[in-house]
Amino acid sequence: MAVGLGLIIVIVLIKYKPMYEVKLSNKSLGYIDNIEEFEETIEDELININGINANYVTLNEQPEYEFKLVSKNTETNEEQIYAMLNEKATVTYKYFAVTLENQAKAYVSTLDQAVQVVEDIKAQYADDVRLNLQIVEEYTENNGEIDVASVETAETAIGDGVEVIKEENKYIKINGVKIESMPLNPNTRIIISSRYGEVSRIRSSSHKGLDLACKTGTDIKTIAKGTVVSAGDSGALGNLVKVNHGNGVQTWYAHCSKIYVAVGQEVEAGDVIAAVGSTGNSTGPHLHLEIHVNGKAINPQLYIYNK
Repeated sequence: MAVGLGLIIVIVLIKYKPMYEVKLSNKSLGYIDNIEEFEETIEDELININGINANYVTLNEQPEYEFKLVSKNTETNEEQIYAMLNEKATVTYKYFAVTLENQAKAYVSTLDQAVQVVEDIKAQYADDVRLNLQIVEEYTENNGEIDVASVETAETAIGDGVEVIKEENKYIKINGVKIESMPLNPNTRIIISSRYGEVSRIRSSSHKGLDLACKTGTDIKTIAKGTVVSAGDSGALGNLVKVNHGNGVQTWYAHCSKIYVAVGQEVEAGDVIAAVGSTGNSTGPHLHLEIHVNGKAINPQLYIYNK
């Protein structure tokens, strides 16, 4: 009996070989030699199938294995099985976002690329502006929703954002309102005749503005865009124009000889709104400029003519 059994085993081994059939939902996908090695390879192979940014793979259905003796001519087909499993898998992709002022400006594939972008941008703009650049890992299951850029393209996109910041930083701001013009032309010959906070015998209280003495008729310009809320005689301040700039900011232009705007008129920074004069309580032609924030006069020299 032992001899007979041995002979049967020999014949079986000559004609057949042991393998494992891989099934998914009872559907045969093919054959493998070693379950342990196959399972160790599944995730890596699926990641390779799905590209460089694939980070990890979750199988929505787990394969089943059945030991079988199959014909010696039967071959394993791991690659085909990986591809079929991939159709049933959820792939998570990882990218690296380079952010500027907490806004994603470009995505690259690797951390090394992201670091290179940040270092190159900082080196390029080190002397111009302080930048808040960060690298953020981002994940998605939809590979098509993220547009991966080359290092060069990413640097161009971020550089465009930096140029916008540089342009914004050109302007001094009052409570968020950009000062884009001086009230008098830069080439106008002026004398600061009275500063904010000065006390003198001709005033009942400290000075609430900045007096810029110059020729009668000199153009007066609004220092920021806004809306005219007052334009006319005001008594002690003479002919007065008030411009509301939003965010609680108003500018007052007093002692004007002429007024060129009307209440409700929208004005841009640099628009001529009046002419220098000496109306009201004034000792000579000058522009009396006041800046108010939330109803309180502040020192104009914190923002203009600050010497």
